[in-house]
Amino acid sequence: MSSFKMALANIKKSMRDYVVYFITLIIGVAIFYVFNSVGDQSVVKSITGSGYDIIELMLILLDGVSIGVAFVLGFLIIYANNFLIKRRKKEFGVYMLLGMDKRQVSKILVSETFLVGVVSLVVGLGIGIFASQFVSIIVGKFFEIDMSAYAFTVSGGALLKTAINFAVIYLVVIVFHGVSISKYKLIDLLSAGKKTEKQMLKNPVISTIIFLVSVVALGYAYYRVGFCTRDLNQSEIIRHILVGVVSTVLIFWSMSGFLLSALRGCKKLYNKNLNSFVIRQFCNSINSSAITMAIICLMLFVTICTFASGFSIAHDLQTIVEDSTPVDYSMMMTGTKPVSQLLEEEGMPTNQWADDDMVEFPIYQLENMTWGSGLGDVYAKAVEQFPAARWETRENIIAVSGYNRLAALYGAKEIELGADEYEIVCDFESFKQFRDEAMAAGQTIECGGYILKPGAKECKNGFIVMSGGSTNTGVVVIPDEVAASLEGAGKISGYLMAGNFNVDGKKEKKEVEQRLLEVTGKYWEMNYDDLNYLPPMTIGTKVTIVESSNGLTLLSTFIVIYMGIVFLIASAALLALKALSESIDSTGRYEILKKIGSDHKMLRKALFAQIGVYFTLPLVVAIIHSIFGMRFAEFAMSAFLSGSPFWGICVTAALMAGLYGGYMLATYRTSKRIVEIEG
Repeated sequence: MSSFKMALANIKKSMRDYVVYFITLIIGVAIFYVFNSVGDQSVVKSITGSGYDIIELMLILLDGVSIGVAFVLGFLIIYANNFLIKRRKKEFGVYMLLGMDKRQVSKILVSETFLVGVVSLVVGLGIGIFASQFVSIIVGKFFEIDMSAYAFTVSGGALLKTAINFAVIYLVVIVFHGVSISKYKLIDLLSAGKKTEKQMLKNPVISTIIFLVSVVALGYAYYRVGFCTRDLNQSEIIRHILVGVVSTVLIFWSMSGFLLSALRGCKKLYNKNLNSFVIRQFCNSINSSAITMAIICLMLFVTICTFASGFSIAHDLQTIVEDSTPVDYSMMMTGTKPVSQLLEEEGMPTNQWADDDMVEFPIYQLENMTWGSGLGDVYAKAVEQFPAARWETRENIIAVSGYNRLAALYGAKEIELGADEYEIVCDFESFKQFRDEAMAAGQTIECGGYILKPGAKECKNGFIVMSGGSTNTGVVVIPDEVAASLEGAGKISGYLMAGNFNVDGKKEKKEVEQRLLEVTGKYWEMNYDDLNYLPPMTIGTKVTIVESSNGLTLLSTFIVIYMGIVFLIASAALLALKALSESIDSTGRYEILKKIGSDHKMLRKALFAQIGVYFTLPLVVAIIHSIFGMRFAEFAMSAFLSGSPFWGICVTAALMAGLYGGYMLATYRTSKRIVEIEG
């Protein structure tokens, strides 16, 4: 029989043993193709304007992520093949005992690797090609593309890229096989499975001490990162993260001794049915793979945080954009001329394109009123936390009547001020926290010879120029009388104008927007320093903001799904392969249990408990990590987003249950076959 025919027969015979391997390969190939084919989809190619810029950025990021994905999948495939060799050591020993040399055995392995690789590549590409069509439809929906532009597309570039990457991976695997087989001796192959695990840490007292110290250290890191984030600088955050990583490794390293010490004290539980067997099996496994388990736990932690944060951002962006685009346009331009006058001089009078609801009013600036000056005693704290912020930037100041006209247009609540009061409109959380603290302390400001006190205990959450996110660092609202004195003193720095277009339809509004950008674009050539850090022009239109928000939602979702699924299948596959490897080593022990009278039902429960604990433990630790990691992520994102991560957590839970749970069940079924348990 030729090596190829023998390889084919072996694969057919061991098909059930290859289930986890096949699943991992097919998912890896499919997802690699899907995300590398995005740029070639017919719908994507029809995107123009700001959406096209987002797509270009996404494609660049996906290319970069794909490099990392290729390395992760390569490592995973090599690890999986190591498991398969271990599974069949005795088989290879029999081949050599029957007269085959190592070269012939290597040929069989190479042939098997080739066949498995080709089949998984073809199936994965087939699934990927059809899955990419759904991706194309999703992209079209996000950018509101006419789906008449859709056509079934097969990306030749993605096919070639996927084939080359996996060909290189399998070439490495083939070399690995040759090296592995050349190192084995016949006696080692025939005696495979008879070796016992070495205890890495035998003393239960030392184990317990290390475990408890690690838990305390981890708890402290949790507390500092999760609840004291505002008080931490960058170096402290990095230090606590490192403490968390080291503590995680030590927890898994010392867990076996701790569990044995703890559970032996509970004799009813320890001695019930096959619990003592399951516990010892698990502890032996942890002893030999503490580092692997810690790495898997941290990978799951990254996966959960990536999924939850990414999906939350995507959902939040969609929610925020509805509230942050109440009108068709808003413009703020520097200079002493109203925006409407500048546009008329440029040949674009407002009566040609603007509706009658237009609002326009001046913006003031004073040398003595900066971001930092209005903070009082809070200033030092703000500088310490955000040293790179330009605290000397002058405040934008507007009259309360102007703001209330804008608020009525935006559908926001108006502001009522006393003659000696001020308020601040702000939605940029990182700044808002300091402004709120200063206002609550009664911080007064000096404005044009008037001393003004806070009219509220905290900032009013809002904005004056549409941006599609929470980016308003603060606008000071003052009484009309004070504003009039500033206008008389020549303190006008610019004007704001907002309203709706007098046309309907996305296409027509984009045409007006384009004309506005052409007319106002030249103001960007002005020098920032001469403008006291105020941009020469800030313009936001509903069409562009919604389009950009949809693009960013798509970008974050794609990157999250790509990275998250790869990390998830890598973690689950590593656990599955490790558990299957342990099942191979435990075959003899299960045979002994059968001989002493354990029925198959009891053995199935023991095996399921063993694999369940094996999969559950790193996941539980990762979830605990994620609770505090998400608190930190929520704080980091609060500068721009204000939504809850609940949506992201729900989607993450569904994905984890489907993929991770699927791997666990597949592992259990394959393990039953390995240890020869019926049912």
